[in-house]
Amino acid sequence: MNIEETILHYLDKKQKLLADLAKDIWDHPQIGLQETYASKLIADVLQKEDFSITRGAGNMLTAFIASWGKGKPIIGILGEYDALPGLSQKMSTKKEPIKDGQPGHGCGHNLLGVASLGAALAIKEAMKNNSINGTVRYYGCPAEETLIGKVFMAKSGVFDDLDASLTWHPMNVNTVWSSSCFAMNSFKLNFHGISAHAGASPEKGRSALDGV
Repeated sequence: MNIEETILHYLDKKQKLLADLAKDIWDHPQIGLQETYASKLIADVLQKEDFSITRGAGNMLTAFIASWGKGKPIIGILGEYDALPGLSQKMSTKKEPIKDGQPGHGCGHNLLGVASLGAALAIKEAMKNNSINGTVRYYGCPAEETLIGKVFMAKSGVFDDLDASLTWHPMNVNTVWSSSCFAMNSFKLNFHGISAHAGASPEKGRSALDGV
């Protein structure tokens, strides 16, 4: 088999495993930076497949790096697994929360890390069967929705030696995403007012709400 055939054949064999993992993560939703269940689940699978595991990447409990192979090129596969607040949902095509107000996996977040896991395992299989030199790394990235996880991982330098990194997101079509997105900065603002008696001397006060 050529490389493409090797990958497709391998993924066919792993189809049930990957589907079961996606369902398992769906059933155990945890919001960003708290994804202890999904993080351990995926890391344990990679460890069984002979990847070396470094947990706590970027000083985050639910971030990890799994590496297989040696030398260049180094290809990074990014996987995420955070649930979203308030999106608790049964496996149904209509809105049916398991528990109102609890987190759930909106827009395919239970698939993000699992499909990337499949990609990393399939690449490893193709490299091994075809004696291809190089390293494949799976990056377990928390908090995809709030854009926090990969920022702290990048600041800690875990991506610095990559030759390429690949990620994905569920869509209604299969395509290479070539569009760009606006940058996003998270920040806090504190508004300070001056207290005054609202009835006797309101002119001496300054409401912090006026600045909001």
